[in-house]
Amino acid sequence: MNNTLRGQFEFTIGKKKYQASLTLNAMRLMCNAMGVKLSEMDKWLNDDPLTAIPAFAYYGVKNEAARQAKDSGLPEFETFCAQVLEDDKTFQSMISAVTDALGGAAGDGDGGNG
Repeated sequence: MNNTLRGQFEFTIGKKKYQASLTLNAMRLMCNAMGVKLSEMDKWLNDDPLTAIPAFAYYGVKNEAARQAKDSGLPEFETFCAQVLEDDKTFQSMISAVTDALGGAAGDGDGGNG
């Protein structure tokens, strides 16, 4: 299996800066927490981007913190979503970062994750 999923990015919410790393472990964390199967990821992303995009970022941060054996400093997920979705610039940057990590535009059929 060729692991082409890899995306590292940072974003700021309020005055706090977060580092995210989208790897297979981030996907594992997210799928387990959100109850989404890996094979359903593309559909979920297209059907519910207001949940899926913040989830990718959230679990990317959790993954990066785990890789460094540090506390992520994240609030609970619903608070995180409320903060992200208040700031269109942050949300748009997350869309770009997640799309890049998945290998292209969401729904283009070439993400290689299904």
